Amino acid sequence: MGLVSELRRRNVHRMVVLYLVAAWLIMQVTEVLIDLAKLPDWIGTTTLGLLAIGLPITLIFSWFYELTPEGLSFEKDIGSGESITHVTGRRMNFIVISLLCAAVILFAYDKWWIVPPSELSIAVLPLENLSGDPEQQYFVSGMQDALIAGLSRISALKVTSKTSTMQYRNSLLAIPTIGVQLGVARLIEGSIFRVDDRVRITIKLVDARADEQIWSETFEHKVKDVILLQNEIAQAIAKQVEVTVTPGEQARLKITKSVNPVAYEAFLKGQFHVERFTPQDMMLAARYYRRAVELDPDYALAHWGLSKLCAFQAQAGAITPAEARVRCLPPIEKALELDDSLPEAHLGYAIEMTWRQFNWGEAGAAFERAIDLNPSYAEARMFYSHYLAIMGRAEESTEQMQLALELDPLNPFVQGLYGAQLSFIDDFHGAVRVIEDGMASTPGFGFGFAITWQAYHALGERDKAITAAANRFRVTRGDPTGALALEEAYADGDYTGALLHAAEVLAEHSKTVHVPPFDIGVLYEHAGDVENAIDWFEKAYRKHDPAAPYIGVITQSDALHSNPRFIELLRDMKLNHWADKYSQPDT
Repeated sequence: MGLVSELRRRNVHRMVVLYLVAAWLIMQVTEVLIDLAKLPDWIGTTTLGLLAIGLPITLIFSWFYELTPEGLSFEKDIGSGESITHVTGRRMNFIVISLLCAAVILFAYDKWWIVPPSELSIAVLPLENLSGDPEQQYFVSGMQDALIAGLSRISALKVTSKTSTMQYRNSLLAIPTIGVQLGVARLIEGSIFRVDDRVRITIKLVDARADEQIWSETFEHKVKDVILLQNEIAQAIAKQVEVTVTPGEQARLKITKSVNPVAYEAFLKGQFHVERFTPQDMMLAARYYRRAVELDPDYALAHWGLSKLCAFQAQAGAITPAEARVRCLPPIEKALELDDSLPEAHLGYAIEMTWRQFNWGEAGAAFERAIDLNPSYAEARMFYSHYLAIMGRAEESTEQMQLALELDPLNPFVQGLYGAQLSFIDDFHGAVRVIEDGMASTPGFGFGFAITWQAYHALGERDKAITAAANRFRVTRGDPTGALALEEAYADGDYTGALLHAAEVLAEHSKTVHVPPFDIGVLYEHAGDVENAIDWFEKAYRKHDPAAPYIGVITQSDALHSNPRFIELLRDMKLNHWADKYSQPDT
């Protein structure tokens, strides 16, 4: 009893309670940070170990030391009349009560305010290649695409896009952690074994939160029946998840058309290379796509692949806008003729109509059709978000971008377009944060400099605006001419002079080399030269510069917006929302 009384007098029992409550809170916060910041799991284990070591040290400390108005002192050196342990005890009681309140708030937040992922949310993790042949990786990657495509046709399912799952190839992260990072309740794991013309796929459905396998099954078919194979797997998973499949979706999942196995392999190799987005890979992709079309002229996906390649080449500046307008549309039209239920082809058509043909009505209908066929198509939703912004439908644009982020949360390109969408609604600080975070997490990812250029200019951060504009020309466009002109002219700090000098240099440079006229127009706009800016924006429209559709949503100058020539240009482009907006005297 003497020991118990002494422990109470020295507040050791209160210190136990205080330490345990504080340690519990630290562990909860650590777990949240690990999930949000995608930190390694060992941080949680290490934190727990340190807290366990700290408990006996804290108890020994509280036994031997006492807090006095002069600071810490040995308990044995303080007389009973000078001791203030009772005051310290009351303070510790207050701290414990405060921490318990914080614990209750955290528990309530976790239980009621954090929305758990839908039971009908699912992600297909990278499949394991059991063939022992590294050359078959393109086939394994293509089958992951096919499974995602099959599941995405079920409108009631929310299916994460492939890009966000690729980082989990050979990952040692726990299943619950992966589920939290992807925002899904279920995960698909699987392996592929291929011998000659037959392929065997083993699929496992896992509850991501409980880390428990729900179901497993093996499917086997000939490669020519790969469409049947992917549809069978999609239907089996839908049955296990107990999701409602509409009659139209059931009909599409019963398609059993065979494909030429060699053409299918050529298409998969084209897909493998085009997504690497280098000039060498694009050349290889072109060869494989053409080979697939030659082997099977009725293979819709192969024609769509050619259109995708064309769009990528146009985006990279490998072909001019005029060339792209001629070359990109025919393969899309052929793909739609062969298979009108192909969401990829409808998206390709929507992109063509928006950024090369400037046909807003056709584009909107194609976007809606692509999303109707594949509600989990993150790429369609993020491009549709930009289309809606171009049309002046800001709220709908934000809604579609949020859906794209839910479906493909770890894709740097989605993050880049999200940053652009934030700039469309004048959230320039948010745009900079999203773009720079994306670039930091994906070294070498050059998309986004045009967005940070616009954002920094709007925020008045001139040094950063010059740097972003220079990177736009040097990194994204692959032509240092504009970058050098900007940097050299800005050496003495003359912002407007540097912009005008760069615009003049690029205007001269454009006589021999393709330079996007829209970029030159933006330089003049930022410099305050409205008439020259309009001249180059008109050229961008006439030459079908892919950036021209953004003329209403990203330009910032009031002097430009109120200029009758600019409003007339908006009318010519049938961007009537912006023409009406800028025609109002108070805008």
